[in-house]
Amino acid sequence: MRYTQLRSFHAVAEVGSVTGAARRLHVSQPTLTSQIRALEEHYAV
Repeated sequence: MRYTQLRSFHAVAEVGSVTGAARRLHVSQPTLTSQIRALEEHYAV
């Protein structure tokens, strides 16, 4: 687990959408989705 993955998850939770969180973090939506997926795999959810 990395800080960027937690930051991504937090942004999605705050904003309420992956697209909005990606805009806020200045990353592409596929990049953000990949970071969230890696976090989910780490915790097996």
